[in-house]
Amino acid sequence: MSTSSSGPPFSPPSTSLLNDPAQAMSWSGSIPSELHLSPYDVADLSPPAPVHIMLPRVGYLHPCAEEAVEEFRKYSLQTSSPSVWFSGPSRSPLRFDLPVGVLFDLSCICRGCTRASSTPSQLPLKLHVHFSSYPEGLAAYAGGEAPKRMYCHQLKQGLFLEHGNARVGMRITRPMTDGLWSAAVKGDFETYKAVNDGIVADVEVGTVVKEEDGRTEEQKRVDVVREGILREKWEREKGEEEDDEKGRKKRDIVNVPVRVIDAGSEDQRVIQLPVKGSEGWTLGNVIEAFLGVPDASQVCRVVNGLYSVPDEASIAELWRACQSADHWLYVVTLNKEETER
Repeated sequence: MSTSSSGPPFSPPSTSLLNDPAQAMSWSGSIPSELHLSPYDVADLSPPAPVHIMLPRVGYLHPCAEEAVEEFRKYSLQTSSPSVWFSGPSRSPLRFDLPVGVLFDLSCICRGCTRASSTPSQLPLKLHVHFSSYPEGLAAYAGGEAPKRMYCHQLKQGLFLEHGNARVGMRITRPMTDGLWSAAVKGDFETYKAVNDGIVADVEVGTVVKEEDGRTEEQKRVDVVREGILREKWEREKGEEEDDEKGRKKRDIVNVPVRVIDAGSEDQRVIQLPVKGSEGWTLGNVIEAFLGVPDASQVCRVVNGLYSVPDEASIAELWRACQSADHWLYVVTLNKEETER
């Protein structure tokens, strides 16, 4: 999947916040992967056979590779350790809060792969599973629900920036969270779209967030007041949205949730700055502003597996087509000088 500078890389959306055909294609992508148990964790004289799996680009390592991890645990010295971590082809630790596709793009660009044609040589993605010696610089992994909790946090961050307020994020119920998370782990775009559309749809707040889950009478009274305040605020805000020719609500993003990852930095830092949706930012503008470089053309970039995306590509349109399940657009970058070393 590639783009060229001869024309716009993506079709402009009409009334939806998402470019559904491009999103569906993005969600269909998977990374052929080969998992090994770290030699430092092998309890027997010989290591277990590697496990081959397809990892959804939109998924997350720990839940997607859960079966393989449990299989390797049988052969590990640390059979009960919850602090499982993964390392990539360069044996460097992999973050558990980034989608698999972003980790793969990082792996490719760090190994000098800056063209789509060279990507197949990076496959299968070889990973090692570790049960001991948890890296100090890696965010603490508490096991179990940790990736899901991080995903929910990032999702609400993205929704807040996208809409300019916390109203949409407050509509998310536990079943909605479970549905989005399950869809991301499975790479199931249809389920994700159905749940996501329900979250951002123009419906009254009270009809979405109201739940009967054992609340006390006092809690119910507080919730009624809270929903009334939110309803009043929602009524004021919805008048700011324009109707299109079919009578549907035309939705515009307030800010574009975008993160730039500097693959050349020691800790592969993730950078995020405010990007107003109405200011016509391009990919080149974002790279220059986020990395503090004078010329974006001197920076290699990968956007959700797309190589050679032109500087003039609209960042809002890229976000609509290539955003991850947490509503963030991830741009992996590396200065061209780094690729020549």
